[in-house]
Amino acid sequence: MNNNRDHLVAITTDRGFLHMPPVLGTYGGAVRVYESSAACGPHLWLDVTVPTNPDNPQGPTTSATIHLTVDDAQRLAEQILFLVNHHYQREATT
Repeated sequence: MNNNRDHLVAITTDRGFLHMPPVLGTYGGAVRVYESSAACGPHLWLDVTVPTNPDNPQGPTTSATIHLTVDDAQRLAEQILFLVNHHYQREATT
């Protein structure tokens, strides 16, 4: 596992919102997370960009963005960590 922590260094926009650096996908594309300015409470944006054709990672891309409450973002983070820690291929090596 890479111990480099650069992925946790937030960039502050000119409006004062935190944007995390993108995490690159294995087959091209990237995922980004950043603060939302929603007035109704704390929210995050999760943006995913992927190649339209996974066999051509340098070709055209498509993206989708979802607006999450911080509670839902926390649940998503917990799901990701659960799968990271319990992945069947990882458990086989420990």
